Amino acid sequence: MTTEQALNRHFVATGILKEGCTREDWYAGHWIRIQLGRLELPFFPILRRNGPVVLHDLHHMLAGYPTDWRGEMEVAGWELGSGGCGWHGFYWIDRLTAFLLGLVMATGPTLRAFTRGRKCRNLFRRNPEEVLRTDADELRAQLGV
Repeated sequence: MTTEQALNRHFVATGILKEGCTREDWYAGHWIRIQLGRLELPFFPILRRNGPVVLHDLHHMLAGYPTDWRGEMEVAGWELGSGGCGWHGFYWIDRLTAFLLGLVMATGPTLRAFTRGRKCRNLFRRNPEEVLRTDADELRAQLGV
């Protein structure tokens, strides 16, 4: 199974997408809604379709971190531990912010994710379109997850 097929299945399994939809449907124009208590903050990621957001979404899937607040803090720790964000400047700011919040709000899980990431590699220095064509199990082995 390609990584793109696995990501589409992951999106359906986690309720991000409905059956029959693809990541292209999701990235086409959906704003991400971040819940902060009763407050809902809209967030439109930069370069969604072919940029760092697809790589970040793959990190959630491959490393197994959920897409809730704690999962975002953990995946931030994992991404920073596994090599950082490459040339994606916005993601450095975003991931460092999430990591620092994680150190305050979920210290143990965030530090465990960072430590786990130190033994892995991430995708931020790779071409998303090439990654999506890769076999998902082969990609997991390449990253060490």
